[in-house]
Amino acid sequence: MKFEIEPFSYVPSKSVLNKIKIVPSKEKLTAAAGLGTVVEIFDQSGLRDQFIKCLPERKSSRSIGSYKLALNMLCGFIHGFDCLDDFDHMSEEHALKALFGEETPAARTLGDFLRDFSAENISDLNRFLSRMGWSLLHSLQESLPEEFKPNEACLDIDSTDHPQSGNNMEGLAWNYKNHWCLDSQVVFDQMGFCRGFDLREGNTKSGVGADWLLGQALNDGKKQYVRKFEGRTIVRADSAYCNQDVIKTLVKKGVLFTLTAHNGTTHWKDEFEQQGLSWTPWVYTDQQKELSEKKGKELPQVELARFHWSPKWSQKEESKLVFPIIVKRTLNKERFEEARRKSSQLRLMQDDGYLKEDPYDYYAIVTNYPLDLATDKVDQNDKAKKVKRYSLQEVMARHQKRGAMENFIREEKYGYDLKHFPCQKLNANRAYGLLAMVAHNLLRWVSVMMRPERPHFSKKLRKRFVFHAGKVVKTARQTFLQIVEQGYKEVRKLREVWGFEPERIPLQNSSA
Repeated sequence: MKFEIEPFSYVPSKSVLNKIKIVPSKEKLTAAAGLGTVVEIFDQSGLRDQFIKCLPERKSSRSIGSYKLALNMLCGFIHGFDCLDDFDHMSEEHALKALFGEETPAARTLGDFLRDFSAENISDLNRFLSRMGWSLLHSLQESLPEEFKPNEACLDIDSTDHPQSGNNMEGLAWNYKNHWCLDSQVVFDQMGFCRGFDLREGNTKSGVGADWLLGQALNDGKKQYVRKFEGRTIVRADSAYCNQDVIKTLVKKGVLFTLTAHNGTTHWKDEFEQQGLSWTPWVYTDQQKELSEKKGKELPQVELARFHWSPKWSQKEESKLVFPIIVKRTLNKERFEEARRKSSQLRLMQDDGYLKEDPYDYYAIVTNYPLDLATDKVDQNDKAKKVKRYSLQEVMARHQKRGAMENFIREEKYGYDLKHFPCQKLNANRAYGLLAMVAHNLLRWVSVMMRPERPHFSKKLRKRFVFHAGKVVKTARQTFLQIVEQGYKEVRKLREVWGFEPERIPLQNSSA
């Protein structure tokens, strides 16, 4: 079929827009006037010296040094660069050139810098990331209003794939999703600070190496019995982490944990049917009931029960461990109605007709939370009575909040472009990812400090604090950065939150 469409023709007409003439300027302008302040926060923090110790040495007389190269990379991540080639355009940012006092490094130089990272440097940088997370969490505890203070540390661990299009990159492999990719395992806390990052080969299974990464992330200087008695350090994970190595590490560290129960490890589906469990209904709050009624949706019918599980490996080692398994069952209305229409007898015991006849969906978690049950309170000493105890619903509700982890993984991939990696060497890409997470932690701290009730993610944060037009002015042996009034207010607010003293700017050099 042939379509005859009359082509558009350009006909000058009267425009509703004001006519603007574009003229070149040799003035030193920048589009990211707030970038220097964010980097300055890191440079003047107590983390600087520890960060420098994690970096490889640069001995060339022409090199600007490892620390300045790393700072330039942090600037790129904070700015939102997508790849190493974007660093070649950093020379256009006159505010950064004035800040560093020299030319910015080329992308090739930064690539060589990443390839200098040894396995020891990678391990040191991972430990630094954990220490940075604990320091920033402590800073929030000291600075935020009482209702927003993080009174506990809740760490979530998960893995994700990073599909790549090249062939020569080390570690690329096909994963179970049939993706040609690398794979990363990452730990975030409830405030969004990254506590550990491990880039791995693409076909690495979830949970492999998790005991090492969690051990690094939990290096807060506290002893096992202190964490255990305080009960304010928590780890949550899905069923891939319900294994011997992870459980041993968490018990050794003295943390509270909830792990989605893996049936192959715990055989919970067979066990709970033989236990004769007593089910208790889920109690909804008045607010949840009002919201459900407002939306015209019926709240699901949920019940909880628990039984105890002892890992076989702990029995063989003569150090028998016993953990509660909390089972949650949710009534499936469609299955229930179908079974009732067929006049089937509803049973909870598993048999040949189990899937057809049982109207419930089941979910279980393994935990070491001290549960608030009457049988557990018999013959307790005074110290044991001081330990906070939790209901089954409290523990399950806390575990379900780990869904926020997906938002932080999404931020890692899209906010700092860790969907792709720039180098062929796996160690260089590990260094790239770790430096990206250092920049993420810095921006996340800014976000939580400025808006604790609902912190922004990187895209919106950059618009507010980083992307401001400015002009670099050098006069009387001093350097000034003139920025628009709104940008000046935002940057000044950020400096005050960090604790920098306000600066007096000569009126003739002020953009306000």
